[in-house]
Amino acid sequence: MKNYSIELTVRDYELDAQGIVNNSVYQNYLEHARHEFLFHHGVDFADFAARNILLVVKSIEMNFKSSLTSRDKFKVEVAAFKEGNLRVVFKQNIIRLSDNKIALSAEVKGVCLVNGRPVKPETLPEVAEFLEAVEV
Repeated sequence: MKNYSIELTVRDYELDAQGIVNNSVYQNYLEHARHEFLFHHGVDFADFAARNILLVVKSIEMNFKSSLTSRDKFKVEVAAFKEGNLRVVFKQNIIRLSDNKIALSAEVKGVCLVNGRPVKPETLPEVAEFLEAVEV
């Protein structure tokens, strides 16, 4: 698996009453990084949606390790591979840059739907190219 990462900074409005990033915000970080990762590899969500091709999350498992706080700079790492006939799995880590500490690790399983029906990812040329590019 080849890794991809983007760097972000915690914004104050993402904090909860305890002064740490609200747990739901981490999903936004993960999704943004996945979309950027896919776009980097030629898979454009807006174009797909216009063609009635949906890349959707089937399941997500998030393991919280340590909290991010206001103005923390962090990176979101993304790696992907194909699992079975219908799933693409994304392994992701959110890492605080100041101490390289993992804030969260996640595994996200996605499927491709065309006109509401699941399809094998490799039947879509852009996704097939993406899978070729990220597989080791």
